[in-house]
Amino acid sequence: MAADKTLIGEINGNVRHLIQLLQTRSKKIRKDTGITGPQLLAMKTLFESPDLSISELARRIYLHPATVVGIVDRLEGQSFVKRRRSKEDLRQVNVRLTAKGKGVLRKAPGAAGTSALSGLEALPDKKLKRLSVSLSQLVRILELSAKGPVTKRRRGRPRKEESMPGKRRGRKSS
Repeated sequence: MAADKTLIGEINGNVRHLIQLLQTRSKKIRKDTGITGPQLLAMKTLFESPDLSISELARRIYLHPATVVGIVDRLEGQSFVKRRRSKEDLRQVNVRLTAKGKGVLRKAPGAAGTSALSGLEALPDKKLKRLSVSLSQLVRILELSAKGPVTKRRRGRPRKEESMPGKRRGRKSS
């Protein structure tokens, strides 16, 4: 059975509208508080679960650990979070909100239980479950399409430009 192109167009339009709404909300948060949407998400997560490692924080907010390091660096620069070595494993560094960070979080939109998604609480559980399943399916579809086709590795010798080392800063090539 062929997919209904009209329905697919409506879904695509709704996804685009959702993205636009999230970007607009993120810009408002930035204007009102001086922190970005991802920074706010990291701070909320740290409020709910203090002393998370960077990798655990990244896992919980669905971002790459390298991205989260940048977020934590900026939050630490504003004294909103603090890094501390784990007492159990000295190799691990955990992140925790500071008092200043908690104060900013209290003033931020969506803090203290007033989420942008609070309208979902009015929906019956049956509709929430259907919505959750549908969104999960959409996320899986988008993840698959984001990865794109897998390219095959070339066999044999690398091309000349692939095998030559790049120029390094401060060194002259001989």
